[in-house]
Amino acid sequence: MAEVSAEKAVSYILIEAIKRRASDIFIEPLEDKLQIRLRIDGLLATFRSFPLAFHSSVISRLKVISNLDISEHRLPQDGRFKLKLPDRDVDFRLSIMPSRLGEKAVSRVLDKSGLILDINKLGLDNRSLDLLNKNLLLPYGIILVCGPTGCGKTTTLYACLKHIDSIEKNIITVEDPIEYQLHGINQVEANEEIGFTFASVLRSILRQDPNIILVGEIRDSETAEIAMRAALTGHLVLSTLHTTTATGALTRLVNMGIEPFLISSSCLLVASQVLMRLLCSKCKEEYSLPHAVLDEIKKYGISLGESPIAYRAKGCTICNNTGYFGRIAAMEVLVLTPAIKELIERNAPEIEIRKKACEEGMSTLRQNVLQMVLKGITSIEEVARLTPPG
Repeated sequence: MAEVSAEKAVSYILIEAIKRRASDIFIEPLEDKLQIRLRIDGLLATFRSFPLAFHSSVISRLKVISNLDISEHRLPQDGRFKLKLPDRDVDFRLSIMPSRLGEKAVSRVLDKSGLILDINKLGLDNRSLDLLNKNLLLPYGIILVCGPTGCGKTTTLYACLKHIDSIEKNIITVEDPIEYQLHGINQVEANEEIGFTFASVLRSILRQDPNIILVGEIRDSETAEIAMRAALTGHLVLSTLHTTTATGALTRLVNMGIEPFLISSSCLLVASQVLMRLLCSKCKEEYSLPHAVLDEIKKYGISLGESPIAYRAKGCTICNNTGYFGRIAAMEVLVLTPAIKELIERNAPEIEIRKKACEEGMSTLRQNVLQMVLKGITSIEEVARLTPPG
């Protein structure tokens, strides 16, 4: 009976997570209950709880559908499973980790129905979109997309691949793991446990005569150097780095041990992005921005117009009383101009590179999000939550 109840409980959690547009499901044992939390529009919230007695049977059920070892409780395990719905299939990526109170499970919800693979529909500002489009048409070089975990970097790169995909091009990706299966594109999954690392896969890919290569993430100097040399030898390379600013990616590469001349000669542009929560169109309310906020906006050289207004979150049944519904990408794009390349080659500090980039017309992440506030797309609270000053 407990097994049947656990099966129903797991099905209920998964289906509700899909209905509520959750990106992640957290199943966590506490001292007195089994807590279920959902990450919706980037923020975690408690969904519901079950009696603690459900814990072992719920975890076992997740292991069974993910083809994991149900007898192993001491080591982390990773797996995947699929839920068939009447109108579509939804994939889940599962991670199980032992904790003080028992095994904790976190599952990423990979619902293709919400996947936007059109760079024109990601919500990017006109300048970022134009620069991205222009550089994607170049025959070789490397394009980097940066940002914190869960900010949509992979989705942006997938959208870039679909934008330039054609029958005449050989496109190969190396990922860990493969999040979404892309039709017509060769995707390879790295596996470090057997020595099938990003670097070794990348070497093999170069023997496959690719036109375009996507490297899921640059994690070490070896992968970075191979990717950049591939960009120099006639391949367009797309990849990601975990930095919070576009200029910070250049410093990170230097700290990895990559020669500055290699960075300046191979990189086309570096983009840094975040996912901003969209104000719910059904309940957002208009208000006048405080003078302190207006003064900060003026600091960034943004025109306020005659009577600047903004909107704030209120909450309704449509948005589960959060005031937000959905997310949109905001981006800053650094193009490696001759002046920027010169600064990189003489190992200039990040602050100097950033200053020069702004002088040459780069709009910072905060500037672009403040513009979105004035357009009523997001709230001023999102600016403080997700964008660094400057």
